[in-house]
Amino acid sequence: MRSTTTYRGGTGLAPPVPGTVAGQIEKPAWFWLMLWCLFVLGVQPWSSRVAAPQGTTGSTNSVMKGLLLGAIFLIALAATKPGFRTRVNPAGSMYVMYVLFACATAFLLAEPLGPLTRLARFLIGLVLVFLLWRPLVQVPERLIRAHLWAHLLLAATVVLSLAYAPSQAWRPLRSFGTGYRLQGVIIPMLPPRVGEVGAILLGLALIGLLCRKLSLLPAGALIGLGGVLIAASRTRTSAAAVAFGLVIALVITRKTWAGRIASLAVPGLLGIAFLTIGSLHTWLLRGQGTQQISSLSGRTTSWQAVLDEKVSIQTAIIGHGLGNKRVLLRRGEGDIDVMAIDNSWLGLYWETGLLAVLIVGLALVLAWISVLRAPTPYIRACGALLLGYVTVASLNESGLSDLSSMTLHLLVAAAVCDADRIRHRSRALTAY
Repeated sequence: MRSTTTYRGGTGLAPPVPGTVAGQIEKPAWFWLMLWCLFVLGVQPWSSRVAAPQGTTGSTNSVMKGLLLGAIFLIALAATKPGFRTRVNPAGSMYVMYVLFACATAFLLAEPLGPLTRLARFLIGLVLVFLLWRPLVQVPERLIRAHLWAHLLLAATVVLSLAYAPSQAWRPLRSFGTGYRLQGVIIPMLPPRVGEVGAILLGLALIGLLCRKLSLLPAGALIGLGGVLIAASRTRTSAAAVAFGLVIALVITRKTWAGRIASLAVPGLLGIAFLTIGSLHTWLLRGQGTQQISSLSGRTTSWQAVLDEKVSIQTAIIGHGLGNKRVLLRRGEGDIDVMAIDNSWLGLYWETGLLAVLIVGLALVLAWISVLRAPTPYIRACGALLLGYVTVASLNESGLSDLSSMTLHLLVAAAVCDADRIRHRSRALTAY
């Protein structure tokens, strides 16, 4: 489960001695920051339906994204010095196992090329995270800062979209309610992705402010921008997910019971405010009726179809094939509708079967264990925020079966918390 691997002659977790082969001039910090920002950009679900009718999922099979990811990987590989070290954390190991399992099952499909292409992209992304161990992950604060900057740049593209193409930046709520939702145009992102960017930006900035990693002015600006993106995109999943993540982050970092109770009381009061204050209640309902609210904007229809589908034992174990994120619904004679599953766990089952659900579920559990064992409160809080977001959003969004933004949040949380524990142990041994 845990492994520390040495490549091309490197030894030990300590940085190489200056003047040796492994002690060549380091690339500047901005280089790795830029590389991570491009990586985060490459895993976003660029949507080909930004100008199309209302939808909730975007294209994750873009050729441009594949080329971008390949270029980032080659640049990182070329910039990696001889003797570099990496560490594969337990959650990362589970995802490697998932990719290998999905590759094996893909050959049982009639057309394995599509799933294998997606899995190759996934594996490249995992290896890229391992390559970035020393320049980014080994110092957890550096990776969290890079993740925050990446989401700030994504947020900037959404804001610039308002000036670039205001008519396309506001997406009408035709099928599900009244009003408009903000979406990205310069980088095509549907409203749920805009809400996710705002949520991560808000959450990391708030934790940075509370832990004194950010000063008041920049933190306030980031929190305000994140809140505006969540509100303008009208994304309830992102609002609920970041609220849950922040609550968990505060609870596990408070040292007293009074602090933990206060951490639970504040979100409870905010929840009451959403239900009682007229404008907030209107935002929450989004113009939908009781039936639409109870069916989670129609999602439960496709979920029930997945659960009711009668499949063979083989299909239940290995799934229908990676990329099959939609179900075919028949309503009466000749009436056919195709709906997105929009649930990471049911999507995993539908695409790659029950064993995949078990493997990815174990990866999430191991990531949570890494978070709870992180000794630094700031790192533990950031990890809890990201994993809390993933835990809630995975119930209402797809993504954990692919190299997606949601999967990346999980990998980042597991990596920084595991690295923080290793760093703390190394310092304790040095002091001893």
